[in-house]
Amino acid sequence: MSDIRMVIGGLFLIYGVILIVAGVVGAAVNLWTGLAMAVFGGAFVIWARVKRI
Repeated sequence: MSDIRMVIGGLFLIYGVILIVAGVVGAAVNLWTGLAMAVFGGAFVIWARVKRI
């Protein structure tokens, strides 16, 4: 069963991956922001899986 934390973490993770792809093509700022968002989103999803409500 997924809750809202999984959805929020997944959205951060997906947007981070999009920024990573855009950062590889263009500006380095997008790359670093995308990496940070992907790590944050992954940690958020793991936290939501471990710490159930």
